[in-house]
Amino acid sequence: MKKFNKNIIVFVFAMLFIILGTSRRYLGTIYHSVKDLCYGITQGNVSSITDFEANIDDLGKTLRYHNMLMDINSVKENLIGTRIIKKDDSTVVKSDSDSLFSPSKKLTEQQIDKVILKIEELKNISEENGANFLYCAAPTKDYYLNTPQNIVNFGNDNFNHFLTSLSKKVPCLDFTKVMSENNISDDDIFFLTDHHWKPYSGFISAKAICEELNLRYGFEYNEEYTDISNYNVEKYENWFLGSSGKKVGTYFTSNGADDFDLITPKFNTDFTEKQPAKNQIRNGSFEDTVLYMENMKKDYYGVNTYATYSGGDFRLQIMKNNMNEKGKKVLMIRDSFACVTAPFLSLQTSELHICDVRNYEYYVGSKLNMEEYIKKIKPDYVLVLYSGIGSVAGSSGRYDFF
Repeated sequence: MKKFNKNIIVFVFAMLFIILGTSRRYLGTIYHSVKDLCYGITQGNVSSITDFEANIDDLGKTLRYHNMLMDINSVKENLIGTRIIKKDDSTVVKSDSDSLFSPSKKLTEQQIDKVILKIEELKNISEENGANFLYCAAPTKDYYLNTPQNIVNFGNDNFNHFLTSLSKKVPCLDFTKVMSENNISDDDIFFLTDHHWKPYSGFISAKAICEELNLRYGFEYNEEYTDISNYNVEKYENWFLGSSGKKVGTYFTSNGADDFDLITPKFNTDFTEKQPAKNQIRNGSFEDTVLYMENMKKDYYGVNTYATYSGGDFRLQIMKNNMNEKGKKVLMIRDSFACVTAPFLSLQTSELHICDVRNYEYYVGSKLNMEEYIKKIKPDYVLVLYSGIGSVAGSSGRYDFF
């Protein structure tokens, strides 16, 4: 007689736990719907059939079979030791530390040189219009991770080559050094189930930008606002399932979902936040404007909790600090990494203009031409904050500034 694999037993009990926990909430609704249907038919009420179908449709929308099945499958994949899953034209890999990432493809010398040329052109345009320039270089998550032997990953090589060449031509801030100097371990920089920085990494990045601008250009900033002891830090445990986690399920790794920190000032704040493309203006405190608290929900598959900071990605977002009207005007050209940086940087500026020039069709509003926008608003500083060097030849077009 064959012995049972203990993983099978664990899997069966895990499935029962998930299924019962999900389905029990809906048994009452199903029971009452069937009861009403039977009663309606005996009374000759034809509409009871339509009512029953509508109830089942509503139930189907809330039942979220997809979510349940994703989690069931993630338990199975974890138990059998799966490390690589391909889904939606992307590959999700489980690193040796159980952190999820997508491996980077090798970039050619020509691709890297093309990007550097565009950044150098943006620097020259900025300086011609009286603005100091700084490129803020953040490696992608795979820079830090040990990968399975059958995965070839070029995140480290791409970033090092890019930064070495770029720093010879434009002022650069290297966030690999920033995180190390601030004693943030490699495992704590990023979410485990997502490719983005954790909020504290965003806080430190804003601090580092202020320090670098001060060192290079004499930028004045309030050091108290760069001290984490002047902020409330609330930890929400098992709160957030990142974009990688959504593709493979909550239990693909032994860690489950990520904890999520909400960092808010202890001091008074007063902001006006604008999104011109949406004709949206919000006024109030830090929490009322540069944070989007409606995203602070524990809904693994239905909400992007990361977008609590800055609200997500927009063509143009302006954070005006009404308590620092004599401060500097800063233009930040960014990708999604900057969501957790911009709110904290806005505390040090009079106006922070945040532009996203990536070629995504779902954005509201037309992409801005950075040369035209620099001439229009006359910023004191122009920053670029991008992760890695991204899809250089791909559809995102993140370096298509003009």
